Amino acid sequence: MQIICIFVDIGIRIIIIQYANHLHRRYSMKQYRTKYKECIIEYMKKNEDHRLCAKDIYQALVEQGLNVNLVTVYRNLDKLSQQGLIQKHTLSEEDSVYYQYAREEKCNHHLHLLCKRCGKIAHLECDFMDIIRTHLLEDHGFEIDCKDSTIVGLCKECREAIHA
Repeated sequence: MQIICIFVDIGIRIIIIQYANHLHRRYSMKQYRTKYKECIIEYMKKNEDHRLCAKDIYQALVEQGLNVNLVTVYRNLDKLSQQGLIQKHTLSEEDSVYYQYAREEKCNHHLHLLCKRCGKIAHLECDFMDIIRTHLLEDHGFEIDCKDSTIVGLCKECREAIHA
């Protein structure tokens, strides 16, 4: 009876140790992934008025000394986009995807102006938005989804630089 109890006791200890190791690995991996996610968000906050591609973000993280790969950056950007923390913009003429930090839910209620030359993003947060929204709805029966709407053109500085 005593020998069986010792084996059972050793077996339970082994199972407990294995489970503890499993939890430690799982928790460490979660923290590891969260670290990249937080670094991406912080970088995007600092650059909220510019378009950023995954490679720009990747390069910035590497320059910060993080050991990250491009696939991890893409995966985190997709998750952050799905969560609504960042916005994903696609420029059809370039066939490229750019990302922008979504400033607190405000970005869902206005259009964005994107300079195709320098990448600067402006938020169209003025009374004109209400006029556009009302006109499109009443005259065309069309409701704008501002979350994914971007008007592409040239900012004042780039227009002046081109015409100088």
